Amino acid sequence: MFRYLLKTDGSEFEVSKRPVPKTDEKGVQRVDRATGLPVWVVEVTAFTDEENGASVMAVSLASSSVPALRWRERVEVVDLEMIPWANKDRGGDLRQGVSFRASDIRPLQVYASAA
Repeated sequence: MFRYLLKTDGSEFEVSKRPVPKTDEKGVQRVDRATGLPVWVVEVTAFTDEENGASVMAVSLASSSVPALRWRERVEVVDLEMIPWANKDRGGDLRQGVSFRASDIRPLQVYASAA
């Protein structure tokens, strides 16, 4: 199967909503098939540049516990992947879109320069 890894060079990411469990339609937290770990959703804002602005995206992340990320914290999104999807709703209408997944989202280490 193809993987659509997104190029994130030059982008800055910030947590815009703290991690929450990714749940199914019955409210049960989803589990990653490959790792068996629970899946969390972290909303991040990706800033590109002044001309192109920013985008907000919900990124899924498999982790044994809730990721220790804070609101407005600058982060590094590792292996950001876009996943196209399509399904039919109960009325038979086609729904489609993209979702996002990362192998890790970790606080960005910002070091103050010596003045």
